[in-house]
Amino acid sequence: MSERPLLLEVKNLHTKFYLDEGTVHAVDGADFNLYRGQTLGVVGESGCGKSVTARSILRIVPRPGKITEGQILYHRPDRHLHGNGNGEGNGSVKMIDLTALDDRGPQIRSIRGAEISMVFQEPMTSLSPVHTVGSQIMEAILLHQEVSPQEAREQAIDVLDHVGMPQPRRTVDRYPHELSGGMRQRAMIAMALSCRPSLLIADEPTTALDVTTEAQILQLMRRLQEELGMAIMFITHNLGVVAQMTRDVIVMYLGKVVESGNVDAIFYDAKHPYTQALLRSIPRVGRKSRQRLESISGNVPDPYNIPPGCPFHPRCTQAIRGLCDQQDAPLITVSDGHQARCHLYN
Repeated sequence: MSERPLLLEVKNLHTKFYLDEGTVHAVDGADFNLYRGQTLGVVGESGCGKSVTARSILRIVPRPGKITEGQILYHRPDRHLHGNGNGEGNGSVKMIDLTALDDRGPQIRSIRGAEISMVFQEPMTSLSPVHTVGSQIMEAILLHQEVSPQEAREQAIDVLDHVGMPQPRRTVDRYPHELSGGMRQRAMIAMALSCRPSLLIADEPTTALDVTTEAQILQLMRRLQEELGMAIMFITHNLGVVAQMTRDVIVMYLGKVVESGNVDAIFYDAKHPYTQALLRSIPRVGRKSRQRLESISGNVPDPYNIPPGCPFHPRCTQAIRGLCDQQDAPLITVSDGHQARCHLYN
C-alpha cells in the first residue's frame, strides 16, 4: 500500500478504562496504518478492542475510558485545508495528532463527522428517536458547512437518494421507528457521508440485518467508496464480509494487533495461531453434515487480569512453554507486507 498517500497512522495506542473492579486495557499498544482510498478490515472476537480503537480515533471513548499513551496521526488532505469541497487540491497535507486534541474542543469537532465519520452497529440506538431522519442529517450539514437550512434540507434529500433510500423526499420527514432495519442503516450511512469524509469507520454495520439486506448495504458501501474515493475502516467478526469487502486486514486480540497483511495473505497463508483458529472455525460449503465445526478452545481472558506473555498462549495449541507464557512476542515481518506477533517466527 506504499504507493497510496498515508491518511492515518496509529502508533502504540493504549486506551484504558479505570473501573472499581480494576483497570481494563481495552487497546494495548495497537499499531497500524490506513491509506487514502484503502479498505482496511479489522477482525477479532468480541472484547478484543476493535470498537474502542475506532472510538479512540474519533475521540469519543466513553468515560471513564481514557487514551493513556500513543499517537493517532491524521494526515489531513488538502481539500479539507482549503475547503473547496470537490476533492481536488494541490497535494498539501497537514499532520494532526488526534490524541493531543481536547476531545470536546473545536478542532476535533471540526474533524469528527466531517472528515472522519462512523456508522455504528445498531442504528436504532444511534439515531435520535424524537427527531426525523432529515433533521439529524441536516444537523451534521449545518454544523460543518456554511449553508442555509433549506440548502441543508436539499442536501439531505440528495444524500438519502444517493444511498438508495426509497422516496427520499418523504423519508426525510420520517422518524427512525417508521423505517425498516435496512432503511435505518442507509440513513446512518447517509448521515456519515453528508460531508464527504476522507475516512468512514463502519463498526459492524450489517450485524443486525438479514442476509439480503446485508448484501445490499455492502454493495452500497463499495459503490460509494468508488464514487467518493474515501478510505473505509471496516470492523467485523464476519470473515466472509472481510473477504468480500477489504484488501488489507488487521487481526486484533486483547487490544493488540496480532497479524496484518493483505486479504490473500491472511486467508491463504495465515501465520498467527489465533488467525489460523479463526479461519478453521468458518463454516464451509461441502463440509459433511455430521462433522463438528471447529472452535477455539477457552475464552477471551478476563480483561482485568490479562495473562503474562503472549495473551493468546492459554488457548494456543502451538504455545512454547517457558517462552510464550512469559514474554510478549514482537511484531515480526514474515513476508512482504505481512506481519505477525508470534514467537514461532522470531
